[in-house]
Amino acid sequence: MEEVVRLLRAQILISNKCIEKIKALKETLQAENKGADIVAAVQAIEPALLELGKLEKDKQEFLRKHKMPAMSAFITKAPPSEEREIVVHLLHRVQEFEEALGREIEAARLLLERGKKYVDYHINVMTRTVASETYTQDAANKESRREIKMFDSSV
Repeated sequence: MEEVVRLLRAQILISNKCIEKIKALKETLQAENKGADIVAAVQAIEPALLELGKLEKDKQEFLRKHKMPAMSAFITKAPPSEEREIVVHLLHRVQEFEEALGREIEAARLLLERGKKYVDYHINVMTRTVASETYTQDAANKESRREIKMFDSSV
C-alpha cells in the first residue's frame, strides 16, 4: 500500500503543477501577448507533462506487476484498514485533479483554436486569398483566388 500512496501523492502534486502551468498559458493567450510569451508558457508546461507521463508509466508497471486493470481495482481488493481509507481519499483527489486538468486543457485548446482563426483571418485580409493549414507557396498557389505574394511589392 505504501507504493500506491506514493504513486497517488506524486500524481496529485504533478497534476497540480500541470494545472498551474496550463492556467498560466491560458492567461498568456488571453492577454494578447507577443508570441515569445506564449512559447515560454508552452515550454514551461513541457517538463510537468513529461513528469506526468513518466509517472503514468510507473503506475502502469505497478498495475501490470499486480495483475490489476486499474488502481481502483487494486484498492477494492485490499482489506479494510486505515491505509486503505487514505488510498481511497487520494484516489478521489487524483480523479478530481484529472477532471480539472481535462477542463483546463480543453479551455486552452479552444483559446489556441480562436488564435489560429484570428491569424488565418488577418492573413486572408493581407493577401486577399484563402489561407490554408500550411502557409507554403504550393498551398497558396492551389487555393488562392488570384496569384499574389503575401507582401506584393507592387502595392
